[in-house]
Amino acid sequence: MDKHIQELQDQLRAEHKNVAKYTQHVLEALNKLTEEHRRIVSSNALAGVKPDGCEEHAFYKTINDVKFTLVNELRKTVDDFNHLGDKHHTQNYPDGVKK
Repeated sequence: MDKHIQELQDQLRAEHKNVAKYTQHVLEALNKLTEEHRRIVSSNALAGVKPDGCEEHAFYKTINDVKFTLVNELRKTVDDFNHLGDKHHTQNYPDGVKK
């Protein structure tokens, strides 16, 4: 996923690279949250508290869905930035990316 974000960041001009950097930081924060969750579940399991499989599945599915959405929105934003001024391009965001 980092490689994909880097490719998108490379497509942006210097003044817009901060959008991709922000997305990368949010994804890193989600990875830290996932790792912290994993440590807590592991320590609870060592203490005899059995994790609920449905809750674990829901947690990891939600995290992965959020990551996918962030990268997808970054892709659409990069697409709009790359087509600024192109009157034949259909914008992904009706309010634009320049405001």
